[in-house]
Amino acid sequence: MSQCNPTVLKQASAPGACGSVFEVLRHPCITPLHNTHHGGRLQVYPEGCEKGKGTHLSVFIQAQDDTWGPSAEYKLTVVNQMDASKSCTHGHTRKFTVNGQAWGYTEFITLPALRNPASGWLLNDTLMLTVEIAVHREGRFQLDTGGMPCDVTLKLACGVKLPVVSEILQLASPFFLCALEDVKGSGPIPVDGSLGVWNYILSDLFPQYDAPTLTLGSVYVLLPVVHKYDFTKLLARLVTFVKEKVEVLSPDLSFPKLNIICWLQLTERLQLDQLRDLCLGRLRSMTRKQVEQAILLPAAPSHAAGMERGVREEVKQLGPELCFKIVAIVMRKCAA
Repeated sequence: MSQCNPTVLKQASAPGACGSVFEVLRHPCITPLHNTHHGGRLQVYPEGCEKGKGTHLSVFIQAQDDTWGPSAEYKLTVVNQMDASKSCTHGHTRKFTVNGQAWGYTEFITLPALRNPASGWLLNDTLMLTVEIAVHREGRFQLDTGGMPCDVTLKLACGVKLPVVSEILQLASPFFLCALEDVKGSGPIPVDGSLGVWNYILSDLFPQYDAPTLTLGSVYVLLPVVHKYDFTKLLARLVTFVKEKVEVLSPDLSFPKLNIICWLQLTERLQLDQLRDLCLGRLRSMTRKQVEQAILLPAAPSHAAGMERGVREEVKQLGPELCFKIVAIVMRKCAA
């Protein structure tokens, strides 16, 4: 996946404004993508468009010629200039055409979060974005295996086919150790996960393959696939990474991949007890205001009476035991 140099949008501060106040750009910005080897344009709507108009930053990518092939995977990132681990990334695999159609997100980041000087998105009147593009030619993705013969093909839901070395998969995953015994030569094997997810998994298996940057957001997407296919050593490394970065998890619902409740839902669903306990520990370390923001509806009372009526639906959907522990944390915070 090729990555262009960061696109930097600068804005003039409002007359007389102090350094901590940002004057948001009023007009859409359309800029060519440089150093991607694929061309194209980045479209940024600082005040949003369509569904996100007036509420969100909207960001799109557009192909300008036929060099993008039948489909391409793209990642759009708004860089957090205070803490790179909090950068916001969205991506997808799409069939791009040359008729000017753009793909992207009308609701990329909420405008209140973007405008908050403490958030790190806008720094010195500058918004920084990066674009990553992986072009899929004829539905295939080429992996550098260091000369080892590929004897099995994995087929992703997006249609991309990954030729891989069965012996390497079997050594890394007890799941594939059993699954590949009877399927060699029988055609592509359907697997879950995006190309970005498998980019990281394969980079872990083949040292000569460049590993994408790991963030809590990417781990959130990686975990279900790594867990399902039982990549034991990689799972252990991901758990260690989360342990080192768990303080980044927050009650902010604007970024689901960094939201503490979303992480509790994920760890419970995957039955990752160690990660679940880490997330519970993070919740306990939050202030009362943060805990209430994460657990309670905006109009919920801040006292124990009637507390359950004010619990967010996402919390109620958790298992009874975990839900009880979370509500108990809220009650202890409110009683303090």
